[in-house]
Amino acid sequence: MKKLLLKCRRECDIDDCRESVYLHGWLMNHLDDDFASELHQAGMNPMSIQVVHDEESVSFIINLLTEKACNEVEPLIMSDSLNMIRINSGNQHEFEIIEKSVFERSESDLSKIFYGNDCSKVLKLKIMTPTAFKTNGKYVFLPDVRLVFQNLMKKYGCAFEKGEDIDFELLDEICIKVEVAAFSLKSRRFYLHKAYVNGFQGYLTLVCHGSQTLTNYIAMLLKFAEYSGIGVKTSMGMGAVRILEGVDNVGKKNE
Repeated sequence: MKKLLLKCRRECDIDDCRESVYLHGWLMNHLDDDFASELHQAGMNPMSIQVVHDEESVSFIINLLTEKACNEVEPLIMSDSLNMIRINSGNQHEFEIIEKSVFERSESDLSKIFYGNDCSKVLKLKIMTPTAFKTNGKYVFLPDVRLVFQNLMKKYGCAFEKGEDIDFELLDEICIKVEVAAFSLKSRRFYLHKAYVNGFQGYLTLVCHGSQTLTNYIAMLLKFAEYSGIGVKTSMGMGAVRILEGVDNVGKKNE
């Protein structure tokens, strides 16, 4: 898996969520047509994105879960010829790129969390962008343990095991042993051009009452979520998360 980060100059007010939708559109227009069509048709998209800003800069973050996604997207983004992102929508139309970074995390890195750590049974998350799930044809925007981990297990399977099949007995155990211990959440609309999806955003604390092995597995999935995102529309900027406590950082940075 790789995380590509483009740091750009900020010239005016930025809505991070709307800008991530525009970034998704820019990517679809610049990627190979066959791969772009494959992304649209994929059950589990191997790409997630996020946009964050501070007073002076805007960062476009593109997470790639599979080798094929890395091979298709990384050459475009990291090319020396790409020094400006031009987007027709939004307040700022031109984003001058001032810095590029690549961060990499392998399945082996994640395995170190599972096999090598005694992870904390208390895991605190920051839900950075609106997060929702789709079940029985309807959107759900509550932090339901089953929906969270079912989604992550499917994404993990697609990234490393080449399929969406999951162990439902393990999922049932997670639902029994993991609880939402605390939260500070708000609902927020994520606009998709003329439509929107309601999502939840804020802070979430999970506690695992199971074995250390189960705790480490939960921690591994949540660290994976920093690349995959959680829930629906992660390729457009929804479901971005960051672990605040409970998991060691074992990622590697490419210089």
